[in-house]
Amino acid sequence: MTLFNRKLRALAAGVVACASFGTADAATLKYSDHDATGGMRTNFVKEVWLPAIEEKTGGEIKIRPFFGGTLLGNKEVLGGVGDKVAEMGFAFPGHYPSQMIAHSVFSMFPVGPMDFEDQAWLYHQAYERVPELKGELEAAGVVPLMVTAGLPGAFAGKNALSGLSGLEGDKWRAGGKWLLRYLEAAGAQPVSVPWGDVYVALQTGTIDGVFANYDGIHLMKFDEVASNLLISPSLWYATPFVYFMNKGVYDGLSDETRAQIDEASREAEAKFADVYRATFQEIRATQEAAGYTVTEMSDEDIAAWTNAENLEKLQAEWVAEAEAAGLANAAAVMETVREIHAEAMSR
Repeated sequence: MTLFNRKLRALAAGVVACASFGTADAATLKYSDHDATGGMRTNFVKEVWLPAIEEKTGGEIKIRPFFGGTLLGNKEVLGGVGDKVAEMGFAFPGHYPSQMIAHSVFSMFPVGPMDFEDQAWLYHQAYERVPELKGELEAAGVVPLMVTAGLPGAFAGKNALSGLSGLEGDKWRAGGKWLLRYLEAAGAQPVSVPWGDVYVALQTGTIDGVFANYDGIHLMKFDEVASNLLISPSLWYATPFVYFMNKGVYDGLSDETRAQIDEASREAEAKFADVYRATFQEIRATQEAAGYTVTEMSDEDIAAWTNAENLEKLQAEWVAEAEAAGLANAAAVMETVREIHAEAMSR
C-alpha cells in the first residue's frame, strides 16, 4: 500500500465522528465526476469527502458516485447538476469558458502559494470578495461546497531539461489559451493537443513536451515517454476544482443537514492539504526510483516563467476579453484577485 493510500484511509477513518441518526429514511444523492478513480483528487473524493458527508449526517444523506464520466461528461456536469440529472458534482472551470468567465482570472497568476492551505484561503477569500464568482455558480443553479486543486504545474519533456531554457524551440502542449501563451513567452512552440491524445503525441514526436499538473502527468503516464521533469511547488495549478450541489436540493434540506454537509466539506478540505503534500513527494520519489530525471526549478527559472512584463500585458488582455464576453467589471475582478493573491503569497 502506498503512502498516499495509507494517508487516505487514515483520513477517511478520522475526518468525522459517526453521528447517531438512523438511516431508514436516507436520501440518496447522485454525485457526478468526469475523472476516473485512481488519482489523487478522485480517490480523495471517493474515500474521504463523500463518506464524511454520509457520516456527518448520520446516514440521512447517502451518496451514489458516478466517476469516469459515466453519468455526465466533463462539459456537462455543471449544467447537469443545475438541471438535477445529478444532485452533486465536480467541475473544472476551464471546461466552461462561457459560463465561468470570472473563474478564469486565477489562471492569470502563474506562480502561487505552495501550500494548499494558503491556496484554499485564497479561493475562499475570492468567493467572499468577488461576488461574480459565486454568481456564476448561482446562475448555473448550484451551491459550492468545497474546493481542491491539482498539484503544481510541471514540465515533462522528451529532451533534457536542466532549466526553463530547455523549452526553447521545442513543441510543447498545455491546456488552455493562457498556459499556451506562457509557453510561448518561454520560447517554446505552443501546440494544442487533446488531453487524451497527449501520450501518443509525445510517443510519436508530434510534441516534445507537456505542461500540466504534476499528478495529471503521472496519472496519465506521460512521464513514461517524456521522462525529463522540471518541477516547482511554486507553480500552483491556479484554477480551483469546484464541488457543488443542486441549489434546489440544498435549499430543501433542513438547516441541520445543510450545516452538517458544510462542516463535513470544510473538514475534508482541510485534510486535503496533507494529501496534496504527500502526493507531490510520492510522485517525485517514484519518478526518481524509475530513473527519470527530476530537476527543481531555480529562482531564475520561476522569475522567467512569471515574466512580469509579459504577464501585465496578458492580464490586461484577459480584462478586455472578459469584458467583451460579458463580464462587465472584469477590471475590478482582476484588481481584487490581484490583491488577494498578494495577501496569500505573504501568509
